Amino acid sequence: MKARNSLQQKRSLLLLLATVALIAAVWSWLFFATPSQPSVDQRVHDIASQLRCPVCQGESVADAPSGLALQMRGIIRQQVLAGKSDSEIIQYFSSRYGEGNIVWVPQWQGFTLLAWLVPIGLLLAGFLFLFLVVRDWRKDPGLAPAGLARPQPAAGGANSASLSEEDAELERYRAQLEQELASDDPLFSRSIKEAN
Repeated sequence: MKARNSLQQKRSLLLLLATVALIAAVWSWLFFATPSQPSVDQRVHDIASQLRCPVCQGESVADAPSGLALQMRGIIRQQVLAGKSDSEIIQYFSSRYGEGNIVWVPQWQGFTLLAWLVPIGLLLAGFLFLFLVVRDWRKDPGLAPAGLARPQPAAGGANSASLSEEDAELERYRAQLEQELASDDPLFSRSIKEAN
């Protein structure tokens, strides 16, 4: 009976895997079989969304309801049908209205390219620097700031034999300090007795 259930489970699993593989194959075929050329309307909308409407405040030519935006979309359509590239059409409007006034999405060249890449580069350099510093701190805990250093083993018991000379000397100074503070301050001596 167990063997029969196991065989049915394996068949169900294989059927499920085959279905998933078939769906993945169909999706992949549909993805790669779709035409890579966008329609004229899609290209007009894409180009118009990169241009700022000179009349409407804060709207692209694609979304603006003004008559000028409608005329600009018509010019874009004519130039798309004439076979001009997106950059040529944007350059046409830039030369007519000025690049700073009409281009909604800045072109990736010159100072604009630097304005986008320098902050990203600085951020990546900061992460790299932070990674290297933390890696060095892990290799040599003495380099880490006092709050981030690995805690040293507590004195007393089995660990006291393994303390180095510096640690033993530090422990003597600490005991001497506690003793002197306890002799001068009755509250401090009471807190030491409670801790022990």
